[in-house]
Amino acid sequence: MRRPAVGSRGRVIAVAAGVATVVVAVCAVSGFPVTGESEEERFRSSSGRAEFCETAAPLDLTRTGELTPHKRHHVIEDLERTAPEGISADFGRLLRWYDHPEPEDEEAARASSYGVGEFIERVCDINIGGIRS
Repeated sequence: MRRPAVGSRGRVIAVAAGVATVVVAVCAVSGFPVTGESEEERFRSSSGRAEFCETAAPLDLTRTGELTPHKRHHVIEDLERTAPEGISADFGRLLRWYDHPEPEDEEAARASSYGVGEFIERVCDINIGGIRS
């Protein structure tokens, strides 16, 4: 097998570097995280985490005896207001299900419930129960 000339290798490297630069620029402009840090990781280190987790505390498995369905609804409403954008749709879907539990929406509501629970457990270090995060 014949090796490419040194000039060719240099052009390949230059093209690869150019492509990488374009990809990073597109990601930065589109809002796609370039660092690879997840929304959970960013929220975990945000100033809003403490308030969010304090609001979520009644959902902890050790305290659920105190939580009526009505109070749970209000906790989820309060959490939706301070949740990061990427998970807020799940909070909204879950709240709509609480208000109007339609059979055709049950599967989506379950998925949202799991997503919300997993997010809360990972960000707040509390055990909601039934979630394996």
